[in-house]
Amino acid sequence: MRRRRGRPTVLDPEAVGTAALRLWAERGYGATGWDDISAATGISARTLMRHFPSKAALAWVGVPAATRRLTETFRTLPLDIPLSDALRAAVVASVSDDALVLSAGGYWMRVVAEEPELAEASARAYAPWTEALAREIARRRPGAPTAICHAVAAAYREAAQAALYDWARGGPDGSPAHAVDALLRRLDIRITTPEEAP
Repeated sequence: MRRRRGRPTVLDPEAVGTAALRLWAERGYGATGWDDISAATGISARTLMRHFPSKAALAWVGVPAATRRLTETFRTLPLDIPLSDALRAAVVASVSDDALVLSAGGYWMRVVAEEPELAEASARAYAPWTEALAREIARRRPGAPTAICHAVAAAYREAAQAALYDWARGGPDGSPAHAVDALLRRLDIRITTPEEAP
């Protein structure tokens, strides 16, 4: 059996993402290259480029953990509670202890909002999160059209991000999860059956 040369790289994606976001906030996204991120993290630029498909992907390294929190929360919620309550609880849990959001503070969303390349990468990065939400909506509303489930999931993603943008612009004060919870409490999205539709 052939042995690999060298030691495996131990890399904390969220720490790298936080360092990149700090640099972007200080210097600007376009003015910060892989070499700058390498200097800030102590990880070679070549290794960083091997682990991350693009510089923009660094802004969204917390999505896999958020998706896990989302799906784990749904497993704890009974199927007979109102759909909006289940969706709100799971979406809030998905951001509640996100280390990247908390450690990067308000500048995370400010950087994302101001940089088109990062904003464009958002929907793609959040695709697994949105898909998990759509699957759960379908499970809780059997027979609902797939397009409806995906539309509602996308609406919740956009609403949560809008809440985080407002939270970031506000200072930020309080918890990002509280900001998301407060906004989602004002949504009333219902999926009707064909018989109930006007």
